[in-house]
Amino acid sequence: MRGIRRCAVPFLCLVLMCSANTLSPLESVSEVLFVEGDEDPVRNEILATVPIWVVGDQWTYTVMLDAISLVEDAETLEGASLDILTGTATRTVASITDGTDYGFNEPLYLVSTTMFAQGQGVFPAPAIGAVAGTLQISMAEAMLVRVADLGIVRTARTIDLDFASVVNLDIADVDEFANYTPVYEIYDFPVRSEDVHLLSLERAMEYSGDGLVSFPADTQYNNTERSVGPVSVIESELLSIPCDGGALAFVERADDGVVIEERHYCPSIRNDVYWKSHDIGLNGVKGEFQLISHLPGVDLSSSPNVPVVTVVLDDDDVPLDGMINITVNVVDVDDSPAVGDVHLYRGFGHETVTLSSGQAIYNVAAGNNTDDTITIDDWASHGFVVCYDHDPDANTFRACGVATVTIQGSAIGQLIREQLISDVSVLIDDIGRTGQKAHRAIRF
Repeated sequence: MRGIRRCAVPFLCLVLMCSANTLSPLESVSEVLFVEGDEDPVRNEILATVPIWVVGDQWTYTVMLDAISLVEDAETLEGASLDILTGTATRTVASITDGTDYGFNEPLYLVSTTMFAQGQGVFPAPAIGAVAGTLQISMAEAMLVRVADLGIVRTARTIDLDFASVVNLDIADVDEFANYTPVYEIYDFPVRSEDVHLLSLERAMEYSGDGLVSFPADTQYNNTERSVGPVSVIESELLSIPCDGGALAFVERADDGVVIEERHYCPSIRNDVYWKSHDIGLNGVKGEFQLISHLPGVDLSSSPNVPVVTVVLDDDDVPLDGMINITVNVVDVDDSPAVGDVHLYRGFGHETVTLSSGQAIYNVAAGNNTDDTITIDDWASHGFVVCYDHDPDANTFRACGVATVTIQGSAIGQLIREQLISDVSVLIDDIGRTGQKAHRAIRF
């Protein structure tokens, strides 16, 4: 069995630069109310705002993989069978980049993940026929995540699959690349109770490598219209790890009602405590992940080992093109006011301001751009990202802060909302049947 190559993560980073327990039926959710009219929208309470990740943040998950799709259609593995694979995966924030190396003009987290899983199976071996043994999957992943909203930009993975038995088989050595258009914005911060938002997403998948398992030679495009929500709260005692105030359940459904993803996001842990997917990669492998440990890169409640950037808006719910005052405070590692420049990112541009006694104040327009996650009662939500201590050689920052502004609906937004209200009402009526159908679609 060959482990992940030592150069795997640096190699995946280079590729990114060049590249554009048992599942249970979903519980029923309560009715969602939408308020329309000439007055400002009546919004539900905020359950979570966009979190700040720091270099060194680490989350470790138990893994269950249903990889039967790998062998079902492989002619060279006819007659093979495979049990559920189990293992662990560890995800770490490796750096905060300014995005320029990857063709973006906004900060991105570079997140590395390593995974190892194995399970029993029976595979045909040359000359001796079918033999029982253990299928082992090793994976290294590099993922770009937008600082403003935790939207996934692209991923690159290197994967080794080996079968250990009386005869060892090299099943496959594969490189897999995924690119999302637009950026895959899962959560649509700020998250409000019973939120619903819509996504129109294209995922482009590319594979290279060889082995007994074949992968498509051409780029595979998957286009889906997705609805996410309504968001509900899961009590902490029902989770694999304590979560202050409970976790927020995000359920993504395709336009035919089938569940694509389900995530339980914990604001106090700043990541998912649970995630299941009908396709985590490898051309259709299903997966389920449970958080078992979290190591913060910095303890924000005590003396930090990186600067802390705080972004405060004088109003986070404004009309189209409304003006906003933004106050930025930066505290250095010794608790003193930081010195130097900060970079403010909003939309497609950014500006630089020099700190005065650790503080900078901006007055900017909220803008009128739509975002890629249309909701019922707002036109757009945008993160104002402020980053400190830029390294021009590495194109990285030491620390960033984020605050999100919600832009109220416009005349065009009114037309969109009227249609969405009708569509979402149909969706909610069908949620009970959808949950049953989605549960039967996954093999666990």
